[in-house]
Amino acid sequence: MPDELLRPFRDKIRGRTPAARPADEPADPDGEETPPDTILIRDVVVGPFPEAARLHSGFAPGIPRVRLTLDVGAGLRKRPGPLGAEETRALLRICPRLLDHDCGGNGLLGDLLSGADHAAGTSAAPGAGPVAAPSPGPEAAAAPRAIGPGEGDGLYLAHLIEHVAIELIVAATGVPRCSGATCAHAGRLDRFDIFLECADPMAGRAAAVLAAALVRDLRLGFTDRMSLHRRCLDLLTLLASAGDARLVAEDVAVRMECGKEEALQALQEMVRLGYLDAGPASYVFSSPTGVLFRRAEIQPSPR
Repeated sequence: MPDELLRPFRDKIRGRTPAARPADEPADPDGEETPPDTILIRDVVVGPFPEAARLHSGFAPGIPRVRLTLDVGAGLRKRPGPLGAEETRALLRICPRLLDHDCGGNGLLGDLLSGADHAAGTSAAPGAGPVAAPSPGPEAAAAPRAIGPGEGDGLYLAHLIEHVAIELIVAATGVPRCSGATCAHAGRLDRFDIFLECADPMAGRAAAVLAAALVRDLRLGFTDRMSLHRRCLDLLTLLASAGDARLVAEDVAVRMECGKEEALQALQEMVRLGYLDAGPASYVFSSPTGVLFRRAEIQPSPR
């Protein structure tokens, strides 16, 4: 992607104002309008993406990067306030170290998670899990805390997705640190590129998509879906550390200590996340469902 299409996070915060759309301009240059209460994933690609290196000094050379391109619907962009106490509590149960992230003094991230003041006691005890690591501190710190995106700007939400994805990558892969950066497309309040480093590109790609779904559901108040997202993270963690190439729901249920239907639902979600492929398997005698799940293949970006 050409550099001119990207604006560093600090520049977007400093000078971002909504622009009126001319009457004869299409709603979206791609010809596809994003539903108001949706986060539409346009692309998720693995590659070196050297242009991301200037966005965050913490990016380690030689580690693959995932680029998640997404559009934030107008309905979600009109909800700039912080998550409520219930939503914050549900998020911190899955991502207990979010408030420990290095993000310019927790300015922007802290704004969205201000409900944490009413959700005390939800974070894991010290040492109970991996500490998610520095996200783009330099970019966020460059902007005064009082300056934020204008009405109808999806930047806060995209930034939260980045941090949730970092937390999921650290939890699933066991790495001690992970860096990320959020960029907005020039002249747009809805489209963003999120760059995430991950030595396991398959897990990084799945974590990025899962983070978008998780944040969307939280912003809409669908806290009842958090149990499914938690199972997806648990399954991703299990698969990322195992060499299994083929899986059936019954075996996963035993390993995750859950019901067969819950295991099957989590496996199906992992197909939607791009981590697994599913197909018929007539001769899998251990599974009456006859569905065999295989690790999907990923095609790295030529860049």
